[in-house]
Amino acid sequence: MTTRSPALPQLAPRDADSHKGDYGRVLLIGGSPGMAGSISLSASASIRSGAGLVTVAVPRRCLETVAGYDRCYMTVALPDDLKGFYELAASRVAQLSESATVFGCGPGMRTGVGAEGIVKTLCSQESDKPLVFDADALNCLSQCDDWKSMLAPRMILTPHPGEWERLSGVAASDRKAQEAAAVETGKATGATIVLKGSKTFVTDGKKSVHNSTGNPGMASGGSGDVLTGVLCGLLAQGLAVFEAAHLGVFVHGRAGDLAAESVGQISLTASDLLQHLPAAFMSLSDQ
Repeated sequence: MTTRSPALPQLAPRDADSHKGDYGRVLLIGGSPGMAGSISLSASASIRSGAGLVTVAVPRRCLETVAGYDRCYMTVALPDDLKGFYELAASRVAQLSESATVFGCGPGMRTGVGAEGIVKTLCSQESDKPLVFDADALNCLSQCDDWKSMLAPRMILTPHPGEWERLSGVAASDRKAQEAAAVETGKATGATIVLKGSKTFVTDGKKSVHNSTGNPGMASGGSGDVLTGVLCGLLAQGLAVFEAAHLGVFVHGRAGDLAAESVGQISLTASDLLQHLPAAFMSLSDQ
């Protein structure tokens, strides 16, 4: 297994005469009835992580809920049914993707024909635009026998151990074997794997690192959705894929540590992570 631990990447200082178009356009796809909060957390985290513009594409019946969560991002309605995305949603995503520079997909999305079509559409693009897959995007991917052939160096996958078991076939109880499978997948595809958990493991098959921040208080619903947004925000600002993943998990964990100092681990929520992202980014100057 690769053992070299790269130095923590840094964002470049912002030019005084820059504008929002200089910091990327994120398109996030997800949400479903009863799970609108997931993609809302991701979108807010993208903004807090420096993305210039963020658009959230959600099922039509979830639009008002998502739009009301944060006034700083835009929303677009996709065709849906009672369970989530309808199969026609994929063609709309393809249209929206033309103006985006970074994509994030999966939080709160649920699985089904529509969701699977969106995942396949994003994978099949002949593009070098970065793409982050989380949650149900990973579950949709696991339904494809040839899922590894769908990956590319522009992609970040953010599975927790259970999702990685469904993809790799390696038991969630065997952390070392799961990390080895992540390295092998990175080598074979060029994609970056973020295997979440204590000391989150990040690898592209060539470079690997165990994250040093974070705490058990982050083991609650929504924390992973915030990470997806952080990664998209960093990618939107031009960081390379592995570097964005490395810095993203560090900042995400640092926000969790700062939140735990404020509210304790027991009461820590994903919303606390959002509130502490600014301080987490500001603390990078001390690294």
